[in-house]
Amino acid sequence: MTSLNEKAGIAFYAPLKSPLHPTPSGDRRIARLFINALEQGGYHVELASQLRTFDKRGDECRQQRLIALAKKEAARIIRRWSKQGFSPQAWFSYHLYYKAPDLIGPIICKKLNIPYIVAEASWADKRANGAWALYHQQVAHALDIATKVICINPRDRIALNDFYALRQPKFKTPLISLNAFIDDLPIYHDDVIQVSSSRKGLADKYDLDSNLPWLITIAMMRSGDKFVSYQGLSSAIDSLQQSHQLLIIGDGVMQPEVKALFAQHKQVKFAGALENSQIRLLLPHFKLLVWPAINEALGMIFLEAQQAGVAVVAGDQGGVSSIVKNKVTGILVDAYNPQEMSVTIDALLDNSAQLNAMKQAAKDYVIKHHSIEASALQLNRIIQDAISNKRETL
Repeated sequence: MTSLNEKAGIAFYAPLKSPLHPTPSGDRRIARLFINALEQGGYHVELASQLRTFDKRGDECRQQRLIALAKKEAARIIRRWSKQGFSPQAWFSYHLYYKAPDLIGPIICKKLNIPYIVAEASWADKRANGAWALYHQQVAHALDIATKVICINPRDRIALNDFYALRQPKFKTPLISLNAFIDDLPIYHDDVIQVSSSRKGLADKYDLDSNLPWLITIAMMRSGDKFVSYQGLSSAIDSLQQSHQLLIIGDGVMQPEVKALFAQHKQVKFAGALENSQIRLLLPHFKLLVWPAINEALGMIFLEAQQAGVAVVAGDQGGVSSIVKNKVTGILVDAYNPQEMSVTIDALLDNSAQLNAMKQAAKDYVIKHHSIEASALQLNRIIQDAISNKRETL
């Protein structure tokens, strides 16, 4: 007997950033991970659209235009699927919030009468009025019709609980928790790649001293919270007493300003932007990933670092505490207190036994709690349940 998931097609959509978007980011990374997990669960995943609904500034005219465009896009998608003979059994949207709602999925799910599944939605009552009020209403509509709402960031679930408590007090909440997850470390057999990712190769390439402990930071160089985090990191590095070197990976529009922050820090080196595959190759050579993480939602790099046996010192913000086990795989500090971060890094660099224990614990923690295999199984159950419940209501 063929199981449901062996023949089910899933329509996938990420309104904030398509998994095919050319600019790397954590959001793009997680979208791709969800596709991988769904495929590992046995589903055929069809990328429904690359329409980006993101409105950064709160322009109501732009929001109205995108809502109208989404209606046309939904009609085009249905026509395309009809020609292809594709009939999805569920729609899966990743990451929707008041600046980037899903304007397509609810239309198609109503038209095709299929379950609507959302992962990583956020809700903010304060957006009911103001520049994003129209988009806020679209988020509410999507959450109202959702069969399942998968929560990755525990802090998002608080507001979503309130949303459903007010709107559906007599009904079972669609909220389901899922650990953030990561795929397996890539295995490379190319000798050139292996040499370039050796400790000596990295030392030569980035002007690092092999005799010193290496710290690493991986973050885009953008304005706002990212730049504020870089400011805090600069202050923390300035106060460090233990010998070290820091490699910063990333670039962006604020690159000159970020580099200026570290101009006096001769022990800080810059690698520019690197592909994720390159980053994961070099991570095992570092002692600590350090980052204030101000207003960080999750930060997939924390999982990737721990998977590679790198301990973490990070700001206790957003969902970071859900993927870094405090005092076991790393230490979480006040994101706005560079001195606390500095003292913490110094203490770990001065205690090799504790640091090595954290590095090993980090590997074990990711395997046990954040593997893609475990998430694929859970997603499989969630989707099968959504499809079955939808069928029962027909």
